[in-house]
Amino acid sequence: MNRDLSVITVCMNRQHHLLASAQRVAAWPHHQEHLVLDWSSHDPLKRSQLPDDPRIRLERVEGEERWNLCRAYNFAARLAIGMALLKLDADCWPEELNPESYLANASQVCWFGSGPDGRLGQFLMHRGAFEDVGGFNEVLLGYGFDDKDLKARLLSLGFSVRFLPEHAVGVIPHSIHERVSRRKVNWDASNAFQESLSFAQQRATAMSNRVAAAYIPWTGKRRASSYELIGEGLWRCEVSSIPIADEPVAAELARLRRQVFWGRFLEIPESVVSRLPTLLLPLDRQGDFPLRWWHVLYWFSLRQVVLLIVITMEPGFWRRLLSRY
Repeated sequence: MNRDLSVITVCMNRQHHLLASAQRVAAWPHHQEHLVLDWSSHDPLKRSQLPDDPRIRLERVEGEERWNLCRAYNFAARLAIGMALLKLDADCWPEELNPESYLANASQVCWFGSGPDGRLGQFLMHRGAFEDVGGFNEVLLGYGFDDKDLKARLLSLGFSVRFLPEHAVGVIPHSIHERVSRRKVNWDASNAFQESLSFAQQRATAMSNRVAAAYIPWTGKRRASSYELIGEGLWRCEVSSIPIADEPVAAELARLRRQVFWGRFLEIPESVVSRLPTLLLPLDRQGDFPLRWWHVLYWFSLRQVVLLIVITMEPGFWRRLLSRY
């Protein structure tokens, strides 16, 4: 057992993944604790649901309406006791991974996952490296670019970023809708509408986060969100402590998310989106876009016509079609 390593996992409405992956983490002998942080799941996670492993420590943050990976994992890292951190999402577990071979005498090296299905977002590094850059950038929201920003800031401070072999981390494959949407879900497979919605949302927040990271660089000197202990293992964030962008920057980021989301979701040119009133195509609320009945109607009708026209205008489309007959 590595007495200096903490596995940190945050879960929001992904218990069906966590209950499977936690069993595999419990069978892994190389850590001193598995810190599981329940980020305001609709149905609170119970310790009895998790494996009977004394290394598991369950904490919960109350009052969070939306998923925020940066704030959630920063707080999980602060709660963890290990001098080394292995970040594993609720759908991940360590497979062929002996941390001592990666951490020994290499405090300046930070290891990230490699391969498909979310492995890229997992990491293994010394706590000092994570704290030196201030952890994740808490101004970012939604889903996307958070890990790229973290890697870039580590490199800027002289840390070496390397990649674990793909087989080091196991992942439960699932749809982008389950990955992006942290709401309570009761399905095993998403439909085309849900996939399109989540893909557009991911693209919008990833693009916004890329710009936010440039406008508002995060460092170890930035103050992260503060949390108050309100009960045994229960925490609540002090809302006034959450870092936010200045109003001009926030407005520009919201405008960018609006253009990218509605442009992707409805297949409308972004230049057209910018001219349409926000009453028709509204702004988001922390990365979540309100859908109205006319958006759904358009997606199932006119959007399909637009896609068909775009496909038929692709170079060589008619030649390829006629060659089949």
